[in-house]
Amino acid sequence: MLLVGVGIILAFKVYIVLYATQINVLIGIYSFITTFVLFSYLFFAYLKYKDPYDIAQGIDVGFGPLVSVIIPVKNEEGIIEKCVQSCLDSSYQNKEVIVVEDGSTDKTPQILDEMQKKNKNLRIIHLTNNLGKKKAVERGIDISSGEILIPIDSDTVVAIDSIEKAVKIILSDKGIGAITAHIKEGVEGTTHNGNAIQKIKDVWLDNSCRILKGLESSFSSLTCCCGPFTAYRREAIRPFVHAWANDKFLGKEFKFSTDRRLTAYILGAKMGKYSNEVWKLKYSPSIIVYCTEPNTMSKLIRQQIRWRKSFIRSIFATGKIYWRRPFPTAIVYYLQAGLKLIRPFVVLQAFIMMPLAGDYLSPLYYFSGVLFIGMIFGIDYRLRNPGSPNWLYRPLLSLMSIFVFVWLLPYAAVTLRKAVWR
Repeated sequence: MLLVGVGIILAFKVYIVLYATQINVLIGIYSFITTFVLFSYLFFAYLKYKDPYDIAQGIDVGFGPLVSVIIPVKNEEGIIEKCVQSCLDSSYQNKEVIVVEDGSTDKTPQILDEMQKKNKNLRIIHLTNNLGKKKAVERGIDISSGEILIPIDSDTVVAIDSIEKAVKIILSDKGIGAITAHIKEGVEGTTHNGNAIQKIKDVWLDNSCRILKGLESSFSSLTCCCGPFTAYRREAIRPFVHAWANDKFLGKEFKFSTDRRLTAYILGAKMGKYSNEVWKLKYSPSIIVYCTEPNTMSKLIRQQIRWRKSFIRSIFATGKIYWRRPFPTAIVYYLQAGLKLIRPFVVLQAFIMMPLAGDYLSPLYYFSGVLFIGMIFGIDYRLRNPGSPNWLYRPLLSLMSIFVFVWLLPYAAVTLRKAVWR
């Protein structure tokens, strides 16, 4: 029904572009392409995507490969114990948990030391100087022994069966280089009880994972293996860790821990020296993790700025190789990237320049289209999360995107060379 509804609106927008002279051409074309991208996401996510765990769930991992969980952390005294304990409590037994404490100034080191006394599978690496997340991850990987590597953000709580499910999926297909998780907001069991920011983030993460990653995973071509939880086959990630940790952009070290950049390395790599096959990058909604941050508007803004800096960096990394991936996902990637780049200009035209010129219909047309997309994503969330009221926050997120977040891209571009991460 959602596909039919979006399809009807798409046909209507074709008519607008061709025949409605009272609608500004720029707004008409931009709105049509936006709806086309939305239709493409829904079409492939609903009709082509299959959860890789459906194939892998029968695999016995009683004597599975060693898994190295690597957690870089700095100043996370409020959540680090839950994060580490969730990994230790995982149903998958053959694992080591390595925490790289990156020069914290709060009680994080003491909390970790107390946990290490009680857990033989827990290793704590204390760094005297803050190196940053990427180099902390590299340090953890350097001392790890696992065939499967799982870097985890320090504000993440992992569901008890997530590591086991990830191992099953990787073992089910030797071509899978990485499998990324479905991210939910908050600590397990409290997803719907947070504040407005957390509820907005919950529905956003749900759509981004199931719909956007659903499309990309249908073609084994994720553009971003998420930082909260991605399981990598060691031979797929190990050759690129040092280059990623020391990544340079515009002649200067790029400090930000860009999951997109690490993903791009694997996207462009062959499975082996004598192989022409590329690694498969998959997403599974059966692998669940919970993220607690950001939980305030100011933290959300800072996160969005970081993500946009990562997006700008990924244009040069992912953009130059993604054309080699299957055509449907490649064309949608380039379209949505282009839309994101010109969106500040479109919003400026729609809500300032056009009204000043006496055109009020085009801004109204664009505004209604934004609300329509927000409502479609909201309904999609509601259908997959029965009983949750959070779907009502999705249209609000769409409005925030055009009136607040859209301006963070130019700001991110201007401040790209700043080395501040938090």
